[in-house]
Amino acid sequence: RTGLQPGGLSSLYCASWAYSDPTHASFLSRGTSVLWWSLSSQAGSSQLAGIPLLSPDSHPGHLKIETKIESMADLKQLMDNEVLMAFTSYATIILAKMMFLSSATAFQRLTNKVFANPEDCAGFGKGENAKKFLRTDEKVERVRRAHLNDLENIVPFLGIGLLYSLSGPDLSTALIHFRIFVGARIYHTIAYLTPLPQPNRGLAFFVGYGVTLSMAYRLLRSRLYL
Repeated sequence: RTGLQPGGLSSLYCASWAYSDPTHASFLSRGTSVLWWSLSSQAGSSQLAGIPLLSPDSHPGHLKIETKIESMADLKQLMDNEVLMAFTSYATIILAKMMFLSSATAFQRLTNKVFANPEDCAGFGKGENAKKFLRTDEKVERVRRAHLNDLENIVPFLGIGLLYSLSGPDLSTALIHFRIFVGARIYHTIAYLTPLPQPNRGLAFFVGYGVTLSMAYRLLRSRLYL
């Protein structure tokens, strides 16, 4: 069936090799392995069903270890990591909230005609008339401060939370961390913008900050390489 003489076949090898030479065809058997025929009586290339094949011993520069399958297996392993998938879900929620505050700041500036840069006032006046829009406003500043507070807390959460998720923690414990942090940050924003009397905002801040510290402690305790 292959056109090879019965006596010329030494053995059939199945391994994870792939051609790096674009002039030759490389092929996979069911997406898992590359097959080639090794001839004990010949050095160089042989023919299998009209496709030129090379022995890895005779052409080491044209062959390399196939890592694509291993990479796909690693990706599947990450996708099967329930803690990592939970982290990405809650990270998306908290990032969307932070983006909302950024848009809310711009909305407050346009609504109240309060700007921080002279060029932003060009559409509302010229010369001395435009300078009156270069001012501060409590409504704008309150939203802006809430946004800055998000940046100070969410960025560390994303970095430490990702490393924590990859360290193999218990799913239920990780979910408690993620949910408390997201809930604390949402409540912090509500307390800041409403505004609610203290210590509402302060408690929300320290709860979220404590969650990040807890993840960092657990990560260092389980994966400390110093």
